[in-house]
Amino acid sequence: MGKRGIGKKQRSKNLPLIMAAHEIPYVATACMSYPHDFERKLWKALGVEDGLVYIHLLSPCPTGWRFPPEKAIEIGRLAVETNFFPLWEVERGLYRFTVEIKKPKPLEEFLGKMGKYSHLSRRQLQEIKGVPGKRYATLDNLGRSSEKAHCDPRI
Repeated sequence: MGKRGIGKKQRSKNLPLIMAAHEIPYVATACMSYPHDFERKLWKALGVEDGLVYIHLLSPCPTGWRFPPEKAIEIGRLAVETNFFPLWEVERGLYRFTVEIKKPKPLEEFLGKMGKYSHLSRRQLQEIKGVPGKRYATLDNLGRSSEKAHCDPRI
């Protein structure tokens, strides 16, 4: 971002979902603001003896994201509470949320706390606002279908 351009224009890849699509035994997302969830996932990962594990960790960066360092835990929590970064895992094909947010906070509460997004136009912010809902819906559908597949002997 600067004189030459406004930064990356493409949406980020959903790397944890890409890893899960490769059917590795354990994939999870974690956030430093939820240490107990992260610890539980680390123990699960350590227990996998027959293949790769992948934990995608969100650790807010005060320097790069441009926010005061004392706000790091709050920023991480807002990322989860707005569904910008949902916490989930897939264990041997069974998807589930580990921290379920029933009523997500408005995404502006998260984006507005950082200088990282201050240069974006209203249109660009609107485009970003649609991403968490779509990604959450995808994970929710995967969770319901994988749960059904594990319970239904016909599948």
